[in-house]
Amino acid sequence: MSKLTVSTDVANEIKMTRTFAAPKRLVHRAMTEPELLKRWLGGDCSKVLSVEIDPRVGGTFKYVYGQPDGSSFSFSGTYQEINDSRSVHTEMFNGQPPPAIVTTTLVEQEGKTTMTMVMSFDSQEIRDMVLGTGMADGAGQSYDHLDRVLATL
Repeated sequence: MSKLTVSTDVANEIKMTRTFAAPKRLVHRAMTEPELLKRWLGGDCSKVLSVEIDPRVGGTFKYVYGQPDGSSFSFSGTYQEINDSRSVHTEMFNGQPPPAIVTTTLVEQEGKTTMTMVMSFDSQEIRDMVLGTGMADGAGQSYDHLDRVLATL
């Protein structure tokens, strides 16, 4: 069972919260270094084919995933703010607008780090469509994998 909490208290937002047994600096590192991202993104359902990331204000990212049926999909965006405690970026699925705005905060307490990610969409309809893809399950699996990667750092 995933340790990810998902809430939809705001009509056009998805809020995900997860605590990792690792300091903030390692969580941030695992979220910004290509080789580490490849080890945990995608969960059990998708394999990461490529990671391009420039984690600075104005920098971009693109993650390409492969599916068991041979198809692929991608997420891409641009960082508007990034440091070891908070990042804000746009995010598009397969380059299709409109982008979501994703705000991630990392708070460390007693050697553990709580990540809170809020994805803001243009409408509740878009949010519900994203939820309908199984995104929350995939994110939960990915963060479970991240937990295992963090234990090796």
